[in-house]
Amino acid sequence: MMPDLNQQGHTHAGDNPEVIKAPTVMLDHVSKWYGNIVGLNDVSLAISGGVTGILGMNGAGKSTLFKLLVGKLAPSQGTVRLFGIDPWKNTAPFSRIGYVPEHDQMYDWMTGYDFITTLARLHGYSRDEAGAKATRVLEFVGLDDVMHKEIGKYSKGMRQRCKIAHALVNDPDLIILDEPLQGCDPLARTTIMNVIRELGAMGKTILVSSHILQEIERITEQIVILHNSRLLALGNVHAIREMLDQHPHKIEVTTSDPRTLAKVMLEHPDVYGVSFPSADKILVETHNLGSVHQALPTLIVQSKTRVTAIENPDDNLESILQYLVGGNR
Repeated sequence: MMPDLNQQGHTHAGDNPEVIKAPTVMLDHVSKWYGNIVGLNDVSLAISGGVTGILGMNGAGKSTLFKLLVGKLAPSQGTVRLFGIDPWKNTAPFSRIGYVPEHDQMYDWMTGYDFITTLARLHGYSRDEAGAKATRVLEFVGLDDVMHKEIGKYSKGMRQRCKIAHALVNDPDLIILDEPLQGCDPLARTTIMNVIRELGAMGKTILVSSHILQEIERITEQIVILHNSRLLALGNVHAIREMLDQHPHKIEVTTSDPRTLAKVMLEHPDVYGVSFPSADKILVETHNLGSVHQALPTLIVQSKTRVTAIENPDDNLESILQYLVGGNR
């Protein structure tokens, strides 16, 4: 059974429609298959407002989900609703969506300004309106200083921000971002994350896919986890963290004196084991990750050892998936 976590920010299909308006996105037992290959398998969910992270490893069904929402694919089974409307019967909802695909689809010989202006014209804006909107969205994503530079000369991060600007030009209510941080340098990632958070604060509904847990955690607490084309979990990332705290965790510490630090660590009541993976590392095992992390600075001072790195080797999406799948067989 799928874990029903703290549903902060999510609207449920069973809520009274007279009290709560239709969710921005609703899938009711949706499946999509390509011949014998299953892209999405019996997925039901409803999302409204703010930023929601769509987490899953490659091939989990993230891109299939997005293509179903933007009308690139029709469901093989089940129904998709956007703003309460079936887009395959009434295409009006598509005009309220902004979409950033995973792979580039741009004209390198055009400037960022010309590219966005052209797309704005395709949305029906006049030449003057298109120019004003292009300028506004390029400034919003931090490309105002290079808007008249050719896209072919943009860095990966600039190209990603230009794609986001393109998705915003029609002032959409639903914005879908497929792996927007992939291949970006740290500065570009931070800039894009700030843009996404700001859009969520503006009341937009943002769906952001990633296969990296730490990326999503920096943007939002609301997550949907897909695994093998199925919906595995949805809700609040902190609720999953609390579940995982009851699961054995490891903390890897790089130190000048592993055995001295290990002796001090073993005195902590929540540490049940210590091993030595290399000459300068200890691997601490605990069922209460938060408690040990909180005590770690004090324990290091007590040991009088020099610590150069602290890592959580099992604090990643793969570990969460392994835990959730193992706990829901």
